Amino acid sequence: MNGTNTPTVFIIILNWNGEEDTLACLDSVDHLGYASRYTVVVDNGSTDDSVKRIAGERPDVTLIEHKVNLGYTGGNNAGIRYALAHGAEYVWLLNNDTLVEADSLGALVAAARRDPMLGLLSPLTYDYHHRERLQFWGILADAERQEFIRARDPRHGESSGELPLLWGTALLINASVIRQIGYLDERYFAYHEDVDYSLRAIAAGFRTRVEPAAIVYHKWAASSGVDSPFRAYLYTRNWYLFWRSHSDIAARPFFVPRYLAWALGQAAAFKEKGNLLTAEACLDGAWSALRGCYGPPTPPLTLPKVIKRILCAHPHAWSELLRGEVRNLTGIWRRKRLFKSRAS
Repeated sequence: MNGTNTPTVFIIILNWNGEEDTLACLDSVDHLGYASRYTVVVDNGSTDDSVKRIAGERPDVTLIEHKVNLGYTGGNNAGIRYALAHGAEYVWLLNNDTLVEADSLGALVAAARRDPMLGLLSPLTYDYHHRERLQFWGILADAERQEFIRARDPRHGESSGELPLLWGTALLINASVIRQIGYLDERYFAYHEDVDYSLRAIAAGFRTRVEPAAIVYHKWAASSGVDSPFRAYLYTRNWYLFWRSHSDIAARPFFVPRYLAWALGQAAAFKEKGNLLTAEACLDGAWSALRGCYGPPTPPLTLPKVIKRILCAHPHAWSELLRGEVRNLTGIWRRKRLFKSRAS
């Protein structure tokens, strides 16, 4: 598609009622030093003036408009299909709430070209508001405990050899990966689809890498809100899908109580912060997961009110009970009685 010997990269930016963030992101993309690139903005059913404004101010970018919200997965898959149909050798999924360093894309592509089996790459991701604070440098999946742990910081030398799972914040994908393993799993809609894709790529024989020479700056959950019920519902629901899909078969019979304990722990944390709606959304997400309801959360499947009221009364206690930690459970009630006696 280009007259140079550098690979063609399509940058896919997803927009959902975020015109200010998207336009700022596009401005930063303009300063990239990598020339063989094309930018595609996928609008995911925005209800504000995003489409009109982006089309008017940025006629140089390709704008794909959807009438409904297809989520992170469906929206990006639409952009990926367009990119592959137009000769993309790499696809860079870039959150609209990011700003990129001028040499970030060039550093990613250079690293990818040094190793043909590097299928997925991520830059170092720093906090948008605190530029010195590193936000993401790769994670690892602890299958035994069903949790994520931080990978080794790539700025401190080579890792232990474990391949990191990558976020979709600024994910460079070799087109050969897409042709071999397919697209993002649209059951997720949003959250955990990126680490799922990482594991799928690794299982297919590709390697993953966080490239320390590439840097982007990222706002946190700009579209959905950090503590929003919408995010909590999807995050909790998809946690089950991810670990259920990637856990060893022998461990699956023990997974449901562990998952429910985790979900109730999430609900307890939000309740303690005074965010009851988000706490309830965690329970709704768990209910949807157990019922196998994935994809767009419209409308979300909700837990019956009576059960929700019982669980939300003491979510931490239920969480401890499901973990089988009777000693901790007893301690919770003892502390409650002690507090009440002192108050009286």
